[in-house]
Amino acid sequence: MKSSFKNVLKTICLSLVLLLPVATHAAPTGEIIFQHPKDYSELWIGNVNDGRSAQLLFKLPHDITTFSIQRDGRYIVAVIQIKGKDELDSFHDVYLLDRKNPNAGPKRLTQGEYSELYDADVSPDGDVVFTNHSFVVPLERGLYLIPNTEIERKEPIAKLLLKNNPFQVDWAPNGKKIAYNTEAGIFIFDTITKETSHIIRDDGFPVFSPNSKHLAFLTKTEPYKIGIVSVVGPRNLRYIEPEENAYIEFLTWSADGEYLVYASYIDRIPIFSYFNFAVHIESGVTERVLETYGGLWEFEWATRRYALEPEGLLTTVWGKLKTKSK
Repeated sequence: MKSSFKNVLKTICLSLVLLLPVATHAAPTGEIIFQHPKDYSELWIGNVNDGRSAQLLFKLPHDITTFSIQRDGRYIVAVIQIKGKDELDSFHDVYLLDRKNPNAGPKRLTQGEYSELYDADVSPDGDVVFTNHSFVVPLERGLYLIPNTEIERKEPIAKLLLKNNPFQVDWAPNGKKIAYNTEAGIFIFDTITKETSHIIRDDGFPVFSPNSKHLAFLTKTEPYKIGIVSVVGPRNLRYIEPEENAYIEFLTWSADGEYLVYASYIDRIPIFSYFNFAVHIESGVTERVLETYGGLWEFEWATRRYALEPEGLLTTVWGKLKTKSK
């Protein structure tokens, strides 16, 4: 009888296990640095799954239009916009932020020479690159470089690295390549050979994977999709379709390279209402993330080195965020 009862119990337990949902992968977690969704001049740091510990990291003198984090390094570069009375009186500047020396405050790398800067990034070695699309001042449009030997100087000198009409830019984590996009598509500039390769047409917002072997990007024609292309060997182009009617405005990889995480808004929702999703590269499963923050427009992982944990319930509201004590 006991043996028979045990067999029946095992059968019931096995059936229950089979009925339970099985997590085949873990959601991305760890620390992120993000632009405050209400005060655009502030950068904060917090945990993906728990916004209660989020703290103010830097406050800049004007609104931030975009920012990038040095891979496993100390620096952040941020592009800010100084608005004048009209478009001709406005300009952008690039600022350098040092996480190891936050009390030093933001360092101005450019001196108001550029009327329109779209993006900036910093290499693993501390070299800063930015895209100049200015149309007012007599400077060449293109990709500009501020070497790491210049960033500590009072007025760093930027030199034209590549003449073009670039928008977004991303430095490969291995420091060997720079991806950028123009109206003609996505290009890669090899920092060693100084050669340029045309990767794909009619696409934008290129972002290197953590291992520097792939690029993720956004298509510019409807239906909007996320593309992944290899930059090593065969292209192996593939696409991921986001949720219906979503307009993606920001894209990044998770630190382990297993997810693409993006910010989007739905056409039936006001433009200031952002939603964040993580799509698993292999399975294609998409899930909501960062709900505790009420939706973030731009964010990056504070480090690539973190462990994966099971997805937690996100319940925190913005009113509970803490400001770093002085």
